[in-house]
Amino acid sequence: ANSFKQLLIARSVQGAASAAVLCGGLSLIAETHAMEARGSAMGMAYTGLALGVLCGPLIGGLLFEKLGRRQTFRLAAAIVLANAIAQIALMTLAPAVKSEDKKVVDEKPVSAADSFKAISTNSEVLAVAAAIFCINAVMGVIKPLSQIVLDREFKMTMVQRSFVITIATFTYLIGTPIAGYLSDRMARSRLLGVSLLLAALSSVFFALRGLFGLGSFFVSVSLLGLSLAFNGSVAQALLADLVDRHKLGKYSMAFALSDMADSLGLIIGPILGLAVSQMFGASSGVGLVGMFCLVLLPFILKIP
Repeated sequence: ANSFKQLLIARSVQGAASAAVLCGGLSLIAETHAMEARGSAMGMAYTGLALGVLCGPLIGGLLFEKLGRRQTFRLAAAIVLANAIAQIALMTLAPAVKSEDKKVVDEKPVSAADSFKAISTNSEVLAVAAAIFCINAVMGVIKPLSQIVLDREFKMTMVQRSFVITIATFTYLIGTPIAGYLSDRMARSRLLGVSLLLAALSSVFFALRGLFGLGSFFVSVSLLGLSLAFNGSVAQALLADLVDRHKLGKYSMAFALSDMADSLGLIIGPILGLAVSQMFGASSGVGLVGMFCLVLLPFILKIP
């Protein structure tokens, strides 16, 4: 990009592509895996996402130093294109999954509009979407505040601050396959409740850093990573279950709603949390968003 306008357009296209890949990929998993195996499959998918988040900045930084900005992004574009071609070839050449293998009963086709209307008015689906919103809102407010807190209160360098924030990525990477495995063996609504509780505890330990120092901050970001891990694979598998249970139509519409909740959490969380933090202190904004997780917890636990 040679201008801010070009960069803005490129990032917008990147965001749209990311949403399409996420919704389409999760829909494919839901359609080709039985209910009792979806959690592990989605956990595997989110593990790939976690690996990308963890390794991408490191590899990208090394390539940037060696090849420069333009060559690095050209290489990234070539890798994405090759991946897209490989996936299309795999989907074309691989044998179709039979309905009996998926244990799904064919229903009368439902339009995308009717499906989205049914999904967006289902109370259980909305509760799951609200949980996704709240958990991502906690991350959205902790992430920017962490840089400020680590700099002002703990006098850390930029490299040290980056290392501390990376702890959440590691726990996310480790927790995602575990969450997927457990969601095939336990009630998914209970595990999503665990995710909400972990997010709330993360905000509590963030506030306790004045008493327990940097160790409390380490615990906070570690719990946040685990909360995101359970939120990812478990919430998506639960949404697919609800689509089947209530005959809501298309999985893609449920995952689109989930993606919207995810994005809104990352937008509204920092705006609300940082505004409150400016008025009442850094811990207050995080605590407020964490409290929303606890308020929502009983509604999630009511889901069978």
